[in-house]
Amino acid sequence: MADTLTKEEGALADEEVPEPEAVEDAIKQTEVAEEAGDDSDSSAGKPFIVYYNALSRVVMAAFLIAAGSYAIPDVWLNSPSKDFQNCAIFFIIGTGLFLICTLIDFKSTIGNGLIAMVNSSLYVFGAAALEAGSIAFYPGVMDNVTCNGIKPCALGQYLYVAGTLVICFALLWDIARLLRSGNVIPYPFIIALFSALVGAVNFNYGANFLMPQYLTTYDQVQKGGLFFVVGGCCFMIHALAVCKAYLF
Repeated sequence: MADTLTKEEGALADEEVPEPEAVEDAIKQTEVAEEAGDDSDSSAGKPFIVYYNALSRVVMAAFLIAAGSYAIPDVWLNSPSKDFQNCAIFFIIGTGLFLICTLIDFKSTIGNGLIAMVNSSLYVFGAAALEAGSIAFYPGVMDNVTCNGIKPCALGQYLYVAGTLVICFALLWDIARLLRSGNVIPYPFIIALFSALVGAVNFNYGANFLMPQYLTTYDQVQKGGLFFVVGGCCFMIHALAVCKAYLF
């Protein structure tokens, strides 16, 4: 989610972090425009891919919040299917949009150096794990699969835990690179990074509370759903910060 911020043509990213040189250039351009009294629309002339990458994150976050809501027992038990079907569908769509964003971000890092590409690839792997995990959440997909003697297999939960850990590592790497650069970073970038980090941590907790050993306990499943809702809200903050950074 984050190497969106490495180059404007890529735009949000988790992740989402501009290269130090890119941040410095952006700040200088802003100062020049202000000194010249340039009141033109800052979003004018931006490529379509920038709009898509930023705005699709808002849609992504909305689906993730909805998915988290349907992970709460009182909600999905009162749904027509009375299972995780709606939760899984919303997760599949939300994480699918996230995966597309990470691929766009990765493409924008090609030619920007090995570190930027490796960092961005971590978001792709993390997003792919979340998408696969979301598919595994769908009722019936893992019903006949056994993992460690447990049936159905909790592959979806394991993929979410692994995917969020990879994303957290990529975000922390982005943050460390920015801190080492010594540049003054615009606040939308800071908000985008840290809100994504908090969101990923909440998703990790949510997946852990949906492990088989907890699924028989109402309170634990309730906590898992609430963690997903909070995580989705954090991703919404992230999405809005990305829009502010690249569109306004």
